[in-house]
Amino acid sequence: MTQPTPLWQTRKFRIGLLAAVIAVLALVLILQNFDTTEVQFFFWRAESPLAGVIFTSMLLGAGLQVLVRLAWRRRKRARQSGRGAGEQGEQTTG
Repeated sequence: MTQPTPLWQTRKFRIGLLAAVIAVLALVLILQNFDTTEVQFFFWRAESPLAGVIFTSMLLGAGLQVLVRLAWRRRKRARQSGRGAGEQGEQTTG
């Protein structure tokens, strides 16, 4: 009988630990930057705490990563289903 893998050696634990470290570092970065700054986006201009700008940028980056990952998976699935249909067509005609 095999021994169960200790929790700290699992991939899920390592990813969770990395996410926690990144979250703590992001929190420290945000909490140390409460000076007001001017933000300009095309014709829109506003003053906002630098922490808010940093946090918003992090959220936009995370959202962009999710969208890119979804598009990548969809493209990969489309390629795999296209290959599978092509292989089946070759087998039935041959």
